[in-house]
Amino acid sequence: MSSCVLALAPSNRPPDAAREPSPASERAATGTGTGTHDDVPPFVNTERQAPPSASAITSVNAPAEADTSPANEPGQLPKEASTPPPITQTADVPSSEASSHPLPSEQEESLTSASDLEAQEPPSKSTVVRGARPAQSASEVTLGRDILDAAPRRNAVDLLRAVPGLVASQHSGEGKAQQLFLRGFDALHGQDVELDVGGLPVNEVSHIHALGYADINFVIPEVVQALEVTEGSYRAAQGDFAVAGTVRMDLGVAEPGVHLLGTLGQYGQRRLVATVRPGDDAGTFAAVELGEGRGFGAQRGYGRASLLAQAHAPLGDGLTVRALAGSYVTRFDSPGVVREDDLLSGRSDFFSAALGRQGGSVSRHQLLLGVDLPRTGNGRTKLEVFGILSDLRLRNNFTGFRVDERGDGLEQTNNATTLGARAEHRRSVTAFGRPVALELGLGARRDSVEQTQRRYRESDGTFFSDEIDAAFTQTDVWGWAEARLPLGRWSFRLGGRADALGVEVFDALAFRDPRYYDGQGYSRSAFGVHLGAKAGVEYALGDDADAWRLFASYGDGFRSPQARSLSEGERAPFVSIRGAELGSRKDGEHWALQLSLFGSQVDNDFFFDHTVGTTVYTGQTLRSGVSAALQARPLPGLVTSVSATFAHAYVRASDTLLPYFAPFVARADVGWDGPLTWAGFGGSTLSLGTGLTFIGPRPLPFSERSATVFLADAHVAIRRGELGLRLEVSNLLDARWRDGEFVYGSRFDPAAAASLVPARHFTAGSPRMASLSLEVHL
Repeated sequence: MSSCVLALAPSNRPPDAAREPSPASERAATGTGTGTHDDVPPFVNTERQAPPSASAITSVNAPAEADTSPANEPGQLPKEASTPPPITQTADVPSSEASSHPLPSEQEESLTSASDLEAQEPPSKSTVVRGARPAQSASEVTLGRDILDAAPRRNAVDLLRAVPGLVASQHSGEGKAQQLFLRGFDALHGQDVELDVGGLPVNEVSHIHALGYADINFVIPEVVQALEVTEGSYRAAQGDFAVAGTVRMDLGVAEPGVHLLGTLGQYGQRRLVATVRPGDDAGTFAAVELGEGRGFGAQRGYGRASLLAQAHAPLGDGLTVRALAGSYVTRFDSPGVVREDDLLSGRSDFFSAALGRQGGSVSRHQLLLGVDLPRTGNGRTKLEVFGILSDLRLRNNFTGFRVDERGDGLEQTNNATTLGARAEHRRSVTAFGRPVALELGLGARRDSVEQTQRRYRESDGTFFSDEIDAAFTQTDVWGWAEARLPLGRWSFRLGGRADALGVEVFDALAFRDPRYYDGQGYSRSAFGVHLGAKAGVEYALGDDADAWRLFASYGDGFRSPQARSLSEGERAPFVSIRGAELGSRKDGEHWALQLSLFGSQVDNDFFFDHTVGTTVYTGQTLRSGVSAALQARPLPGLVTSVSATFAHAYVRASDTLLPYFAPFVARADVGWDGPLTWAGFGGSTLSLGTGLTFIGPRPLPFSERSATVFLADAHVAIRRGELGLRLEVSNLLDARWRDGEFVYGSRFDPAAAASLVPARHFTAGSPRMASLSLEVHL
């Protein structure tokens, strides 16, 4: 159950500013949430918002139709406010969302409508409706900036490690997309986890290196205000690659003014970050990052530069526009893998590089333009268009000279242009005499891609064989709808999604050389449709906002196919995933707890085999597991986020475990900050934090298991006025851990006898690394 707060107080803002909706980064600063773009968690840190005056707070449960004034926009409160309402009862949401979980009927008779209150106030008063929208599945969670600050976060992949049950492996250098594991899925570089940054999609369709390739290295961690996580695929807004779940990053800068950060660390690490927030809006900012280092071993050097800028602008009459732009470039080296027997025999050390010439370069340029239209009654409409230019050049060699005496190295290029548009509409309607929260969405995305794959000689890096030279366009047009109906303590959610996919492919290599013609056609096209259902049931065990709630959720997810694999006239074969979840959650004023049982079935699963550079199909796979997550703020300044996930994944036909998935993952982030009272430190603030990660043994091919991983990161920081000093240490215990482990045949010594006998390989995780940062706040 949730409640609303209607605040009436004098406003000293101009009329247009009073109607400006706050950015998602301010609405979802901390706590648990629903995981959609504009959803708001009931567990909100109100210290970052101006609270209403105590004399102006009236508890109401007016229906959405009461929000008829143009001034009734969420997210803006009078500056005179002084007394915050309870955390669990306030969050900035549209009135149509605030009414989606009403108070018990016996309370409705005594409530005063918003229009009646407006009639009693002078015309100068502005009206703000604030309400809490509960999560709509057991495992949805929003991780706010205080949780993200609890442990060292030197890059974007460190942010992802806070997601319950998610493992991010960075085994191929600082510039390549991370390998992701979640809920029993080996998501490779993104094929099973949908990633979104400020509304910009990250996953790349039909990528040359891996389906759904999702490189988030362009993200500057200091400008991420919250992670909105929806595990599973139970919401209609979740699209392509939302199989194990969806992670959305809300962008914003916490403090106004100019923030400069300079970092020096071991192994030549140097980093400079500058952010500018010109006013009160956390969502209007500009940030730049420059970084470089030689790495902790051979072939691990990197250099990168990233720019992100976002602006919100109210244009009057309830119309607000948003622009998000970014540019990113990097060059990096990759060490490859180390054979376990070479390490044991002394031919290699733990941090050796197998071969030279591995690494790559990446660039990404992006722009999003969005507009929130003026309210029509209780409806809210958002329109967005976006464009992305991305380029990748990658060289890797995982098998040495096993296949060819000249070397098995692959150079892959992927140059993509993405254009897209989407519209979302939310409103409250009446059905069966009850208010129904309705959400609708439409969208389209067109990807134009050119990609190549060539073999190169290890001796001089020249090419000796072409394997792929193709161009394709892939267009996805979608629509979705979702409705939520509350009936007493029960709530029912029903939705659906339809995606139509059209693909056109031109095989330039086969056209030039008939030896590569495979019978599919030089130029070919395919089309397919995927229909998916979404549903959920919720039951509250009490009438209080912090009562336990029980959930049952179901959803059909999907992956789009690899474009080059399609034949002329083929019905595009989406990979369909059916998933379900049973769980419960309790959202209190200072803590939130989630428990869930989950399972999923993939009709014809596949994974990308790095050793052969192609997709391998496994048939039907089944996954099941249990997860638990706790976010708590028990004492002032103390924040804790703890999670654990058990998963099981196997191939049904052979009844064998899927390789590489993570059966057990546990994570704890604990942070504290408060004033220093020691002599000589008066007026200073001390921050302490740690991040602990435990990853159980993972199944490998040929019935082998990986080693257990336990990592501890920590930081300590002190700030006095405009200056701050921060010491961060990753892998505090200096564990010798393997970031990735694999089993396959290889030959890295060309003079050795050829053999296909499988051997264990690994990529080394980083040793203990310390860095010192100086911060200046102006």
